[in-house]
Amino acid sequence: MRILRYIDKLTGFLAMVGAPLSLILAGVVFYDVVARYFFNAPTFWAYELSWMLYSANFLLGLAYALREGAHIRIDIILNLFSTRLKSSLEAFFLLTTLFVLCVAVVGYGIDYAVESWKIREAHSFTMWAPPVYHMKAPIVVSFFVLGLQGLTEFIKKLKLMAS
Repeated sequence: MRILRYIDKLTGFLAMVGAPLSLILAGVVFYDVVARYFFNAPTFWAYELSWMLYSANFLLGLAYALREGAHIRIDIILNLFSTRLKSSLEAFFLLTTLFVLCVAVVGYGIDYAVESWKIREAHSFTMWAPPVYHMKAPIVVSFFVLGLQGLTEFIKKLKLMAS
């Protein structure tokens, strides 16, 4: 189906956007370590910037990991079953866990993100106190796309069950 290909492309696009963040994150952490340990110069901004970069990278790659089968799972037991039974179990778990999680995160996350934007939420962990409201919307978007990718995977499992 055409829509499934579009969802797969969207998932791949988001992963491509998130991938370079790993390099920036590595640079920030490297700078922080060198500054602190070799020049005794604390970087009060590096901790918060690194978690923001890591969070964005992680969120943008969630659906891609599902598409590529890269999430951690216990295949020892599943590999004992036929393709049809394995697909049935995976479809069941997509319905009972992934979709429930995505609906909950998107449903509650919208209000969470809107409220954060309204108050222009900022962190107070360090003197930098950066704004963090911009980090709340990607949570909702990434779990929405994860749900879409889960739907794509569910349809693929149904096709395998039917064959």
